[in-house]
Amino acid sequence: MLLSYIFGLTLSYLIGGIPFGYLIAIAKGIDIRQHGSGNIGASNVGRILGRKYGIIIFVLDLLKGFVSVFFIPICVSKIPFPTTSGDLLVILCGLCSILGHVFPLYLRFRGGKAVATSFGVFIWLAPMAVAISLGIWIAIVLVFRYVSLGSIIGSLAIVGSVIVLDNDPFGRGMYLTILSVVVAVLILMRHRANIQRIITGTEAKVFSKHSHKE
Repeated sequence: MLLSYIFGLTLSYLIGGIPFGYLIAIAKGIDIRQHGSGNIGASNVGRILGRKYGIIIFVLDLLKGFVSVFFIPICVSKIPFPTTSGDLLVILCGLCSILGHVFPLYLRFRGGKAVATSFGVFIWLAPMAVAISLGIWIAIVLVFRYVSLGSIIGSLAIVGSVIVLDNDPFGRGMYLTILSVVVAVLILMRHRANIQRIITGTEAKVFSKHSHKE
């Protein structure tokens, strides 16, 4: 069991750390870290290389999270079909994948902002909470035109939805509740600069002809 945890968590971190945004941009002859916000995530890639590439990066980063909570526990343990909120190995694999994305070993621990990979993790662990969060994200982006604000509020919506929808969020579902809180705090921390720019009115807006850092 200990070896399953060590191997599963390490593999989740390494897969989560694959910097798809950086790699695809490099293939196009661009170091994405030197452009826009300098972030390797889907939003910055989409701004620099075009919306198509932003979508591709979002999907790839999402898949890193999904693979970590669905396929890796199957591979490293005797779980024939991974459970969700009550399985500590699954929860920790998801967390390690997200941490790998944010702090990738391959790029000296300078990675993305955790949104897409977290989305992939919670699609399996809490699909209804993700649906609610996605709806709120869409509403925030359409009304305020800030992707970052949508991501921040969406992450908080995940926490609230997990607690409300789970029959026992502080008992059987405690691991999932803790994960949602940790991820929300991490996303908030990774968006500190965005929050400051929203306050000062210099944050990039979608559907805008003006270009700002995100």
